[in-house]
Amino acid sequence: MTELRALLSKGLRPGVYRWRSDLSTEQVRRDVTAAGWNFVLLDTTGVHDKVGFLDVCAMAFDLPRWFGRNWDALADSLSDRSTGRPDLVLWEGWRELLDHDHDAIDMALQIFAEDANEWGQLRVFLREANDVPDLVSEIPVVV
Repeated sequence: MTELRALLSKGLRPGVYRWRSDLSTEQVRRDVTAAGWNFVLLDTTGVHDKVGFLDVCAMAFDLPRWFGRNWDALADSLSDRSTGRPDLVLWEGWRELLDHDHDAIDMALQIFAEDANEWGQLRVFLREANDVPDLVSEIPVVV
């Protein structure tokens, strides 16, 4: 059993976390689904703004066609998509987006944290970069 699978089997509180791991995305997917959780890959590599981020979210979270591509619609759509199982969201490429649109990352983190606190479904892992920007320095690290 990998460390990730052990962590998930013990239970992980909903929230947003920094995570340093060399596991491939496919290995993360296997571990998450083997633990009985939903896996969501949120890959914003190459995305430089809010519009691109919301487009990626629509696909990654399989949001409905009517998703309005704004922050309120994202918050509403995430709360409406409950599956009854916890979601582990692996956010790849967040640092690249941060370098281009700090406000988009800040807002996204607020929405994810709010959803985790209110609905208890999301565990968002920001694959940690070599340096830790101020915006995410207070986010807890999961080991």
